[in-house]
Amino acid sequence: MLVERDQQLETLGSYLDEAVAGHGRLVYVSGEAGIGKSALVTSFAESVGARAQVSIAYCDGSATPSPLGPLRELLPTLLPRPLPDAASRQEMFTAVLAALRAPSGPVPRLVVVEDAHWADQATLDFLLRLARRVHDCRALVIVSFRREDVDMALGLGQLLGDTASAAGTRRLDVPPLSREGVATLVASRARSDPGRSLDAARLHEITHGNAFYVTEVLSSGLDTVPAQCRDAILARVSTLSGPARHAIEVVALAGARAEVDLLEEVLSDGLSALDEALARGLLVEGDGAITFRHELARLVVAEQVPVGRRIHQHRRLFAALEARGSDPARLAHHADAAGLSQATIQHAAVAGRLASELGAHREAARQFERALAHSAHLSGERLPDDEIADLHWSLGYELYITGRVAEASLAVATARDIWERRGDTTRVGDAWRCLSRLLWFEGRNAEAEVAAERALEVLEGAPTPELAYAYSNMTQLRMLTSDSEATRTWGARTLTLLDSLQDGRARTELRAHALNNLGSIEIVAGDRPAGIAMLEESLDLSRRADLHEHAARAYVNLASSAIAQRRHDDARRHVAEGIEYCVERDLDSWTNYLFACDSELQVNRGDLAAAERRAEAVLGHPSLASAAALVPLVSLAHVRARRGEGGHEDLVARAAALAEGIGEVQAVAPVAALRSELAWLAGRDDEAGDVASATLDLVDQADCRWNRGAVLRWLPQGTRRTHREVAPPFAAELAGEWRQAAALWQALGCPFDQALALARSGDVQDLTAAAGIFDAIKAHAAAARCRATLRARGAQAPRAPGSATRSHPGGLTRREAEVAELLAQGLSDSAIAERLVISRRTAEHHVSSILAKAGVRSRHELGEGPPSAR
Repeated sequence: MLVERDQQLETLGSYLDEAVAGHGRLVYVSGEAGIGKSALVTSFAESVGARAQVSIAYCDGSATPSPLGPLRELLPTLLPRPLPDAASRQEMFTAVLAALRAPSGPVPRLVVVEDAHWADQATLDFLLRLARRVHDCRALVIVSFRREDVDMALGLGQLLGDTASAAGTRRLDVPPLSREGVATLVASRARSDPGRSLDAARLHEITHGNAFYVTEVLSSGLDTVPAQCRDAILARVSTLSGPARHAIEVVALAGARAEVDLLEEVLSDGLSALDEALARGLLVEGDGAITFRHELARLVVAEQVPVGRRIHQHRRLFAALEARGSDPARLAHHADAAGLSQATIQHAAVAGRLASELGAHREAARQFERALAHSAHLSGERLPDDEIADLHWSLGYELYITGRVAEASLAVATARDIWERRGDTTRVGDAWRCLSRLLWFEGRNAEAEVAAERALEVLEGAPTPELAYAYSNMTQLRMLTSDSEATRTWGARTLTLLDSLQDGRARTELRAHALNNLGSIEIVAGDRPAGIAMLEESLDLSRRADLHEHAARAYVNLASSAIAQRRHDDARRHVAEGIEYCVERDLDSWTNYLFACDSELQVNRGDLAAAERRAEAVLGHPSLASAAALVPLVSLAHVRARRGEGGHEDLVARAAALAEGIGEVQAVAPVAALRSELAWLAGRDDEAGDVASATLDLVDQADCRWNRGAVLRWLPQGTRRTHREVAPPFAAELAGEWRQAAALWQALGCPFDQALALARSGDVQDLTAAAGIFDAIKAHAAAARCRATLRARGAQAPRAPGSATRSHPGGLTRREAEVAELLAQGLSDSAIAERLVISRRTAEHHVSSILAKAGVRSRHELGEGPPSAR
């Protein structure tokens, strides 16, 4: 019996009507476990009748999921003919999108993907791509997930954030049942069982309106309300006969869906043992499989199976599935649970490689971790060293590509140590080269340089691809320090060695890597058109050869160089194309870099709100590499300082610590420029100059006109020495040509820099104009600095915008006002973070700021405060 869900059913119906008209929707249905998401979606799917073609798929939470499992489940119902077995995930995505855009019949598609909190990364990538395109499909796609599991399901949190503003996406929360709703269910049960009476108020108090818990209690036969849902489930199971209890245990251990033919083989009492549980509603049958009515019940039953019996059943399930040639991921799960280490290693390694090929890199990492865990528990003959080293190496790559860089370093170092003991010089040298890259990602640049030198020492001699890669790694390190001469020297050595190598994938990969490095330095310090051409050639080579990592690097370097040089149109194009490419291929490290680049781009363009949203989203990523955190930290500090908000001090401190560890001008210069700007905003001009002076030697040595100018602009006029070339707007500032500099910044589309040049001229007219520009982009602290300077000179300052137009009446920022609304609804910090797609730490910061501005010490006091504080 479905109660208190009419509004949600009506909403889903309206979205289906929109799909009929060609305006497709992807609806995220969220709620806690057992709240009634599946019941709602199932009821809706059954109610549509002939109004839609219905397809339903489930994400499997019983094991490390098989890549694209839900999509493979949907394909037979969506496509008129099967795809080839060797079809790539790109071909699968394209075919499904075509089917949703043009359904085979006159009615739209209704596609349901249940339990997305268990989805593999490749499936989440598909949902991301679909969410961005669903608005022009004739389809309603419903994706259900547990709200409390978003923090644990890393990819799901990112999916929700990335698609929050997509034209066709919607959110639908399923609330708990009210006291009246629980009373309705109790009354309905009382009519069918008059001799049994339960206290509806007490039932609501204990269950908090959780629909599954309520129905389990009502179905348990208990006369009192149990303290835990688990007790209600076990009470129902305890009433089954012995053969039925045995059967339900096997179904629980088999996974989210147990095929009927599999159960026929492993159930000692035959399929008839299922009838009792099916008749009582504990199990349901459909599409050739037996499932629990709710996953919570399956987990409870599986957990209470005694250890010995559990292992025995997993071994029987494994043997039956292996004989069928089942999916390697499923086999690895049952072998793992059965304690069959050799089989676990075998199938987990295969599952890991398959997952990696499909772009499900998180699942690949889990499988390699599973294989390595069992390699330490083999009885008798141990796994050969070379196989153990290869598992660590494979795990290291998957960890690296998914942003778990510190763990990747440990895995690669372990593989290196094994190869060193075996005397495998080439693999040892390549591992040192890989470690150099990983150490750089961690912000440990001095150690990265040592590792790079060690790779060269080990590999020098024979002209191998590994040596060429070590040369190209040195090229990259020199490029990152903006040393153009050394970059060109090492790049030339790389290309010369490449000429002696045979054609093949390795040579293509190395050429793409070398051109990427050389092109980046030319854009920054040499021939920009030639550099762009090199990077675009690297990108083209990488895309055609499916060299995902190298294509991602090309996008990042094209975008970051365009942003540094204030080429906004080029930057927007490269960021957008790069993000789409990286997200679809599960390239988290580079996706984060591109999102970070976008935050810097928005700062330069003067869109502080967009910069804040992007920076907060990046910093909220749970596996963010140290090197990728620097840009969003600097961007967010700029935003908060320019708007006159608190909370930027910690950001500056974290950015400064990262920059010191990295030591490159591309890291040090932006932080120095930020600190000088903050000093200027506070009226401490001498401090701004001191910060710039402390960085002078480094920025003057590096071959980067834009980073150099961003620091030198803050030197006092009278103390400026002869320096190397800087970019034109900075050159005008250094020459004291403030209006010329402002005009150049205006032409580049950089309003803050335009106003800053005018403000620093000291001219009354220019200061007045600067205040207006700062006000327009909501840089209130900078505008206040202009007004203070005008008043100090006895000039009339322009009137500041009223508080009603520039901020919340309670003094809250725009983001704080959003948080305050959610606070008023009683949401926790983690729930606020999920709703606004920010990190929990950021949500806590906003809540603390709101409490301080409202003059209260707790959320309870806030609820009693003045309206402006609420």
